[in-house]
Amino acid sequence: MNRIQLLVAAIAVGALAQSAFAQDAPAQQRIPTLTLTGEGSAEAQPELATVQIGLAVTAKVAKDALAENSKLLAAALNAAKESGIEPRDLQTSGLSLRPDIVRAEKWPHREVIGYQVNNIVTMRVRDISKLGALLDRLVVLGINDIRSINFSVANPAPLIEQARAEAIKDVIRKAEKYAEAANLKIVRVLNIGEVGVEVPVPRAAIVMRNASVPRADVPIEAGELTYRARVSAEFEIAPK
Repeated sequence: MNRIQLLVAAIAVGALAQSAFAQDAPAQQRIPTLTLTGEGSAEAQPELATVQIGLAVTAKVAKDALAENSKLLAAALNAAKESGIEPRDLQTSGLSLRPDIVRAEKWPHREVIGYQVNNIVTMRVRDISKLGALLDRLVVLGINDIRSINFSVANPAPLIEQARAEAIKDVIRKAEKYAEAANLKIVRVLNIGEVGVEVPVPRAAIVMRNASVPRADVPIEAGELTYRARVSAEFEIAPK
């Protein structure tokens, strides 16, 4: 018997041995499982308000528009600081200088009649109760662009953890109800994972542009923040 014949014979013997072992070994039984999702939430009162304030000034000469804008905005920012806003809570978020153009009937003829400067500052207010009065004061000083307000909390981590814990309780409660209805029992949790976390960004619908006449204490309703979490879990089940 040559080498090739010996090799073929060895492969055949190995295949027969594996086949016999597979027949003798018991088939692995599949574990019956139940997979569900759970949701949880945590509520809190807002602690911070973030609002964008701005100033638009138009003048015939670009440098005059910029100078007037800078003067009015500086007065408004000083007033904000006097009202308790810390320097770290004021940040320039937009500055633009562009020409005001009157177009003639036929393109490309055009005439520049002036320049407009827009300056936007993002302001964080740590005492929401003072926000309405502060906005009124800023409008008096020349602020003519107030944009949507975002509410938040200083530290959302504990609220997110609370929402996760509630989601886990919810999925376990659901699994127990499903198993009870099907005359089964929960043996153990096989795995559990996070589907997602929803962080609220509520906005107050306040937009004041080109505002010239302030109103006393603009009403601000902060409402409530809701943090949500979703989890997915797989349970081993068995007959009762």
